[in-house]
Amino acid sequence: MRSLLQVVCSRSEAGEELPPFLPLVHEAGISFRRGQLHVLAGQPGRGKTLAALWYAITSGVECLYFSADSDEGTIVNRSLAVHMKETVSNVKKMRSFDDEDPEMVDSLWDLSDRLRIQTNPAPTLDDIYEECYAWIEMYGRCPELIVVDNLSNIQSMHDNEWTGLRDGLRALHTLARDTLSAVLVLHHTSESQGNPTYPAPMKATMGKVNALPEMILTIAMDGPRYHIAAVKNRDGKADPSAEDPVTVYVDPESMSLFNSLQELETAKKRREWTG
Repeated sequence: MRSLLQVVCSRSEAGEELPPFLPLVHEAGISFRRGQLHVLAGQPGRGKTLAALWYAITSGVECLYFSADSDEGTIVNRSLAVHMKETVSNVKKMRSFDDEDPEMVDSLWDLSDRLRIQTNPAPTLDDIYEECYAWIEMYGRCPELIVVDNLSNIQSMHDNEWTGLRDGLRALHTLARDTLSAVLVLHHTSESQGNPTYPAPMKATMGKVNALPEMILTIAMDGPRYHIAAVKNRDGKADPSAEDPVTVYVDPESMSLFNSLQELETAKKRREWTG
């Protein structure tokens, strides 16, 4: 038990914002905060992993990334593509050569300082906690960001799927409070509701896991457009029906997001010139 004065004097990091996702997204009142639980939800194949990994790389934060959905090689290729502003296919070609590209080696060193991955396809909650303890043993502090990709891969003690999902989020909410990390959990929305190219409303999150997270974002891709709706947002404006999403732009080939279409086209042109 602590007084408000004790909290302030201790310089608690709880509630502190991590670096902005993108300017347009930040202007809409969407930000990740330490000590809080965030859910990023969308239909399969609509860019959840893309957004989470892109943010983990470009934000510069220290991140522990649980990738139950993808193997180590895939995560390495995607991470390097983001960091090097290259396509995933080009990174694969670079890695196939006997002589490693110097820029790629520099990127690997840079990312190794602040990004650690765990690719157990079916982690338990105990596994997740143990990896966090290992991070603390290694660095002497907690990671700024913990990503769990995704909620349905976590092993549950319950036969009832929905109960397992809610128990998983409850434990991850506690993890956020205990570590003062921003915890970002990827989750699915129902495929039976709405247009797959438009963000789903809050009611479409699978298992109705809406009570605990401080923030729930639903996302969807429509060509180069990437829509983000803050259907729950305790620290800003919420849009439960996802009627007014923020629209940014996406390049799936390089696993990257951009604030405007012009920025996207410029990045593609730059790759053409330097390729």
